[in-house]
Amino acid sequence: MFTPGDKVIVAVSGGPDSVALLHALHALKDRLGISLHVAHLNHGIRGKEADKEAEFVRQLAADLGLESTVEKADVPAVKKLLRLSTEEAARKVRYEFLDRVADQIGATKIATAHTKDDQAETVLMNLIRGAGLEGLTGIPPVRGCYVRPLLSVTRKEVEDYCAHQNLEYKIDPSNLRFDYRRNRIRLEFIPLLESHYNPAVKSRLASTAEILRDEAAFLAETAQAFLAIATVKNDPSEVVFDLNRFTNAPIALRRRCLRMAIEMVKGDLHDVEFRQIERVINRLETGENFTITLPSGAIYAKREEDILKIFRVEPEPEAPIIACELPIPGCVEIPELKITVTSKELAMPVDFHRPPATLDVMLDRDHVKGKLIIRNLRPGDRIRPLGMSEDKKLQDIFVNAKLPRRSRSCIPIIADEEKIIWVVGFTLSDEVKITESTRRVLHLACTSTE
Repeated sequence: MFTPGDKVIVAVSGGPDSVALLHALHALKDRLGISLHVAHLNHGIRGKEADKEAEFVRQLAADLGLESTVEKADVPAVKKLLRLSTEEAARKVRYEFLDRVADQIGATKIATAHTKDDQAETVLMNLIRGAGLEGLTGIPPVRGCYVRPLLSVTRKEVEDYCAHQNLEYKIDPSNLRFDYRRNRIRLEFIPLLESHYNPAVKSRLASTAEILRDEAAFLAETAQAFLAIATVKNDPSEVVFDLNRFTNAPIALRRRCLRMAIEMVKGDLHDVEFRQIERVINRLETGENFTITLPSGAIYAKREEDILKIFRVEPEPEAPIIACELPIPGCVEIPELKITVTSKELAMPVDFHRPPATLDVMLDRDHVKGKLIIRNLRPGDRIRPLGMSEDKKLQDIFVNAKLPRRSRSCIPIIADEEKIIWVVGFTLSDEVKITESTRRVLHLACTSTE
């Protein structure tokens, strides 16, 4: 975990596990040839109580003669913004904080105080939610610059160590609340397993994770070697399998290689589930060509005769949001769309049987509600096309017209305060058409400025 010269960040919450870790590493730092820096993040969830814990950690580091970084985050805001659970938001913010501090001070290792109990809880959580082999390996002792020196130590041993060394620590009361899944597993499920099934269940789960970690590493190495043989192209933009070789491999190897290919192209395996891998495997067995969209919507699995492609379609850059009021009468230039739109009222009578021109329409002024806005496409936009009795999605209109996706955000749309009245170049709304009862006419024209 450590090599002489390492600068180690110790993540200290103030609880018994992290206080014991800091104390032990401080006692061993000269023997290990390492230097220490304390890091503590107040998640902004528990008010004054958490503020006191932050001050406790700052003072603890000072008493040991160590520098510290103590910061406060707004986890509730992150949770709301990214639509995460409290646990997910806290974990995300915490690891981003530790990584940032490591960059700032030039740390080479980050030590966290995960114990054997944490390992057992993680394995159970992953088993319950339906994880594969990687999930059942639990918390790795070493992952990149992160190290977990207490992973083979139980929480009871940590508490005994703190008592023997007369170490003061703080108890986070949120760890006793049943509204967090990990807490329920720790406080309810594991004691049930210990009392009714196996008193040593935590050690058994930790041992299982260690065994599976070795087997997962072997399978990953085997799959990596097979991937080189079974692919004709293998880079971050596209992985292409030779199906004559791929389909003859054992199912475990095929699953693993598919996951590796998706991770290579996607960059991670977030949202990639077993059922999605199985869908590709099952479709391959039919012998038919297919295209399947994988998580994120930009990753695809496509069979073409004797090859299977896993590839990415880069999303097009988001079009700028355009919204500009069109006065009546008036003239407005929209530089982003390279057009000028004019409006004016006309006196009756007019030929209301005249079909609207591509860039020139007349409509019933009294059916326009409020102000006119010139804008571009927005998700969910609909219009009731001229001559139709029901609304239709603009997306469907553009698809039927075979308009390229990249061009759709450049189509000018004129809307009033209730509805879209004109999709320039495509259709006028039936709701504003001129009829025999029309008394006032509005003329709209669009011209190019190119």
